[in-house]
Amino acid sequence: MATITKQNAQFIETDCTIELQGRKFTSGGSFIGKRIDNNKYEGIVYAEPETNEVTSWDGKLRIPAHFGKPFYNNFGCKMQSVWFTYHGIRFYGLRGCDYRQDIRVHQVNS
Repeated sequence: MATITKQNAQFIETDCTIELQGRKFTSGGSFIGKRIDNNKYEGIVYAEPETNEVTSWDGKLRIPAHFGKPFYNNFGCKMQSVWFTYHGIRFYGLRGCDYRQDIRVHQVNS
């Protein structure tokens, strides 16, 4: 199962491999980290709109989130905005391509 290493408002998930019916599946996991060039946080989390949360890949880390009203972009893909706060830092992301579960998020200025 995955391992999550936390340091203040940053985390990284590693060892993301599961075995199902004799087959192994590996993911890149999830993370939130600080960029060197602009000193802002960004990362990848996973959508759980049924519970109004974003999560780590394995679901052990759960963060309350707000999902906006769905809309279609100019290419006809169904999209949805996502907002959440983690360690007092506000984040925004866009869930796209007909509701992919992974979301790239970035820090929003307060």
